Amino acid sequence: MERTWYWRLALVVGVALWSIWQLVPTWYYFRLPPEARNGPKYEESVPRWAPDSRKHLNLGLDLQGGILLAMGVDVDRAVKAKVARRADEIADFLKDKGVAVASSAPSADGSKIEVRSADAPRAEQVVLDAYGSEMAAPSGAPEGAVWFAFKPSVIKDFQGKAVEQAEKTIRNRVDKWGVSEPDIKRKANNQIQIQLPGFKDPEKAKELLGRTAQLEFKIADDESVVLDPIRSELPACPSTPDGWQLPFPATGCWMLETVELPSGGQRQVTYAAASKRQELEAAIATALRPKIARDQDIGIGEVMVGQGPLKERFYRTFLIRAKTELTGDYISDARPGVDSSKGAGEPVVIFTMSPEGGRLMEKLTTENLHRRMATVLDGKVETAPYIQGKISTNGQITLGSGRNYQEKYQEANDIALVLKAGALPAPVTIFEERTVGATLGPELIRRGAIAALVGLAAVMVFMLLYYRMSGLIADVALVENGLLVLAIMSLLGSTLTLPGIAGFVLTLGMAVDANVLINERIREELRAGKTVRQAVEQGYDKVFWTIVDSHVTALVAAVVLMQYGSGPVRGFAVTLIIGLLASMFTSIVVTRVIINWFTRKDTARLSV
Repeated sequence: MERTWYWRLALVVGVALWSIWQLVPTWYYFRLPPEARNGPKYEESVPRWAPDSRKHLNLGLDLQGGILLAMGVDVDRAVKAKVARRADEIADFLKDKGVAVASSAPSADGSKIEVRSADAPRAEQVVLDAYGSEMAAPSGAPEGAVWFAFKPSVIKDFQGKAVEQAEKTIRNRVDKWGVSEPDIKRKANNQIQIQLPGFKDPEKAKELLGRTAQLEFKIADDESVVLDPIRSELPACPSTPDGWQLPFPATGCWMLETVELPSGGQRQVTYAAASKRQELEAAIATALRPKIARDQDIGIGEVMVGQGPLKERFYRTFLIRAKTELTGDYISDARPGVDSSKGAGEPVVIFTMSPEGGRLMEKLTTENLHRRMATVLDGKVETAPYIQGKISTNGQITLGSGRNYQEKYQEANDIALVLKAGALPAPVTIFEERTVGATLGPELIRRGAIAALVGLAAVMVFMLLYYRMSGLIADVALVENGLLVLAIMSLLGSTLTLPGIAGFVLTLGMAVDANVLINERIREELRAGKTVRQAVEQGYDKVFWTIVDSHVTALVAAVVLMQYGSGPVRGFAVTLIIGLLASMFTSIVVTRVIINWFTRKDTARLSV
């Protein structure tokens, strides 16, 4: 046998053993009753030599039950609130310009602003000069008054942003809540659908999701050294030359970060991190909070590492001042933009504050130049940029480096939504509330499992009867294919839904299809008078690109489904992609390693 064959054999055996090892947490997870799967009993049951207990398959709403909520965003009320705030803004603005204003208030229907002034024409001109890009002055106002109204395009854009803000806020709250694999997506008619698998308390869900977002600006205390002693109390966060090695210890761990100081120097600040927010909160309570002063606080932020489907997250701390310097109530608008002064342009976040907010922001930024200012939404630090200059009514947030233009612009858009969500959260009402009973989950699991097993058994029996020894080899590869697909899904913490089970069964069929192509090609070569070894070599070589082409075509369709689909469709696509990649490995590599062993001699025979 060639030396490369032994390397391929080691790869095949290694993948099989790794797949079994990776599925150990999933095995122990499903051995327990549903009520004990997400608690300490499960974590204690997983052996220490097994992978992290969090790396297991999850069940979707259709399989384990839970809560489904449909929430409507009251964009009309949000528009009326925006009109009311703009009325106060215009009153202050006109007074600053020396224009006498008797009153500035929303109209009876809340769609317009009525400004009464002794010099109404001048008031109209001054306001339109400043707000003309967003507002117009419709006719029909009574004598001594002028009307202002937002343009239809501005209203439509604001209504769309209001729904986005509500969705972002809900996502933050559900994530903070710790619900496993929630599904949150926008629907038609300004509705947001929320699925909370495994959660059984609808009243608590409504209480959580119906609250108003709280946005705060706080100054980071980077000069303080009070957290340095945690280096002797917590382990250092594990890392490799390529980056951080997750998951982190459950006790939490410490990291170092180089920051710029207002004095112009630098220092390495110590902060804590953990893979789960609950673990980090426990570490803060025991190791960090006892060390900080009364005028200090600990903020928690989220960090994403990795790329594509292998992205993982961890949570980190920020040492910040306890005083809330400013709240989102003073922000009137925020949007992503581009700073053209930096070469080809860099994405930034542009925000506008109310007059009072501008005065407070100017005072805050003047006093804290070159310090970091944390933007905190619902107790989560969204961003902590350096204050590069004095900010008043209008300002911008410069984003960090290390990402491409599109990633920076997406982050700028996300931060703008966060800022606006804090300043103007659109009211939400619950239109639909449904609790999926626990009896539905087990029934669907039982039927799906039976369908998968029956389909697998039927395919394996057919292959064995029709192709004999070659069919048996294909069956061995099929078993490894199934183990590999489930292991990768377990590694990614994927959610298994009924469409996902269908995708799994489909990939098994496609894996068999590749083996059928190989076996039929080998038959043709044998009929042409080739020896067994020649037939095997040419059979695999000639069918290789056919298998690759068919799998790539299916992969393209699966990627499109994953990109534009949602919910069950997305789950089906993810399972299909993993299965197609595993199918290519098992049909081309695994079966060839086994067949090469049986045909290693020139006198070998092969039943096909």
